[in-house]
Amino acid sequence: MDVKRILVPTDFSEESKMALVFADIFIELFDCKVDVMHVIPLSDYLSDSFSSIGMPINMDDDVYPKLIEQKKEELQKFADEHIKNKKNKGNSIVKIDRKPSDAIAERASKEEYDLILMSATGSHKSSLFHGSITDKIIRKSLVPVLTIPESITGKDILKILVPCDFSHHSMSALPIAFEIADKFDAGIEVVHVIELFASDIHGVEPNTSGLAKKNVYESLVNEIARFLEEYPGKRLRIKRGDVDYFDEMVCEENGEETSVMFKVVITKSVTSHHEIIEYANNESDLVVMSTHGRTGLSHMLLGSTAEQVIKQVKKPQLTIKPDLDN
Repeated sequence: MDVKRILVPTDFSEESKMALVFADIFIELFDCKVDVMHVIPLSDYLSDSFSSIGMPINMDDDVYPKLIEQKKEELQKFADEHIKNKKNKGNSIVKIDRKPSDAIAERASKEEYDLILMSATGSHKSSLFHGSITDKIIRKSLVPVLTIPESITGKDILKILVPCDFSHHSMSALPIAFEIADKFDAGIEVVHVIELFASDIHGVEPNTSGLAKKNVYESLVNEIARFLEEYPGKRLRIKRGDVDYFDEMVCEENGEETSVMFKVVITKSVTSHHEIIEYANNESDLVVMSTHGRTGLSHMLLGSTAEQVIKQVKKPQLTIKPDLDN
């Protein structure tokens, strides 16, 4: 994950300021450019309201340009106040759109941003769920999305959780997790949940419900090693340690090696998402996960486990969309 350009959507709320705090951290670690974006959520009835009362106003000529200019000034001021490194502050983008999530996801993809960095909730926050705009962006974005909860106050990311269910979809989060771990001097903790009473209804991934944890660990590490061997990006591999469950993830580049701690956690539960949520909230500083796991069947809907985790984990989350066609 070569982070050169970051898009930070904002609604000017207090909650959204935390994303700009993390933008400064990424500037420090990756020396990247940060663009800020605000989407004015145009209501369907706005144009009709003016025409119904007989006001001779052309929305495109009289209203929208002034509204955009006003919000752009506000956005530039907002970014200046919260992005400390001015030389890495990029453009201030304002757009009017009936669907803010579509506008943000399309902008990120079209302009080839490396990351969308945003608050987990906006002005209409909920203590139980992600904001609806945030959830929609995660669903639609082809670009990785990092969401920051309001409660996070610092940059101490030491443990990175990657949920893994034996599918290559879930393993596609590992290369990005390695890049983040390397920059933050953190370790990776891969968590696999043995679902009790589970059956492999898809006929593709192994059913681990009746296996001992040690056997699951060995099988999982071997499968991850195969995935990394076929990964088309950087040369990544697993270096086995002397103690079970504690290995290293190694990157070979330009004749040099870098490595991060790679711990595998095998747990048992009736449902995987409950176990992952509890582990994430109590034992991790950042969750990096694919939006699709072993089912991986839908381009439109998140995997059921991923969706529950995204909504209920109270830590920063980096979600990526795997290539479901390959």
